[in-house]
Amino acid sequence: MKSRFFGGLILIAAACAPAFAHHSLAAAYDDKKPVTLKGVIAKFDWTNPHVYVFLDVTDASGNVANWAVEFPSRIELKRDGWTQDSVNIGDVVTVEGSLARDGSKQANGKVVTFASGKKLNGLPAPFLKIVALPKPAPRWPDGHVRLGVVPGEMGYWASTAASTMEETGANVRMSYEGILANVADAGKVAPFQPWAKALYEYRQKRLLADDPMAACLPPGGPRQFQVPYGIQIVEQPEKKRVFVMSGGGNRNWRLINLDARAHQPDDILPTYYGDSVGKWDGDTLVIDTLGFNERFWFTNGGLPHTENLHLTERISRPDFNTLKYEVRVDDPGAYTRPWTSSWTLQWIPNQEIQEYFCDEYNRDLQH
Repeated sequence: MKSRFFGGLILIAAACAPAFAHHSLAAAYDDKKPVTLKGVIAKFDWTNPHVYVFLDVTDASGNVANWAVEFPSRIELKRDGWTQDSVNIGDVVTVEGSLARDGSKQANGKVVTFASGKKLNGLPAPFLKIVALPKPAPRWPDGHVRLGVVPGEMGYWASTAASTMEETGANVRMSYEGILANVADAGKVAPFQPWAKALYEYRQKRLLADDPMAACLPPGGPRQFQVPYGIQIVEQPEKKRVFVMSGGGNRNWRLINLDARAHQPDDILPTYYGDSVGKWDGDTLVIDTLGFNERFWFTNGGLPHTENLHLTERISRPDFNTLKYEVRVDDPGAYTRPWTSSWTLQWIPNQEIQEYFCDEYNRDLQH
């Protein structure tokens, strides 16, 4: 993808045109190469997919260099107290961060300190922490548990308890993005076939640089329940279907049919979300999904899959504030046997999913 910068600021663009569009921050920047930049803010881009601060830095010889300092998405920064007015052109700031791996005048910002001493945290804050009083799950008039919002209220599901996926009981250390603390632990994550393990290790060693979601492709499969921007579940019992609406990517949606239809494998065109048919087992929605393409990563961290991927998912709401997601992965093309994983999501009350479109240079509506 081409850089999304910079029709408006030609001087800065010429001197310091970022080489990246949407991408893995770990792949673009090296945490082992810290940098401290003191300068004057020349431009502030409060945009998706990532926020940028452009800084004029004067060295000991009096030469001015233009730096592009990248931060997480505005949604994540809002969770750390940022607003579109937090930074202004002309502010003198000190930014602590990590240098770009390609040697350009770019950095991943960690902390911004103003002349007044005020600080803004620039580290990713992908998950909201909501303290809510316990109460039972809401129900439809017929007694069925509701997986979505109650009429007259607002809310959505986010803040997953596990932003990564591994076989139940594996307990492998990895970052919230799915980067292993030790690549040697790759074989513990899932029962890989040799080629799949090699591909997983390759993606890990490249620090997820090839992540299709970084190119704005959909988060298919279980990954839809891992993204930091949340999901909304829309139930239409009168039409016997459920939609899972993603707050990340480009507001992708997934359809789950509950009308007792069977899969028609010969008629399925492989897609990012597959062909899903579901049924209720008490208060648990059981979903059978196949018909996936191979163009996406079905979990954070880059676990491989093939078009043979077959998922059995179980979604339940044990209480008002908790959504439980369980999945059985059956892909004989990539794994030696079926395996399972599970996690929970938290209800975010009194809020709508915030705007996040994985577009070039996407701005808030008021801009």
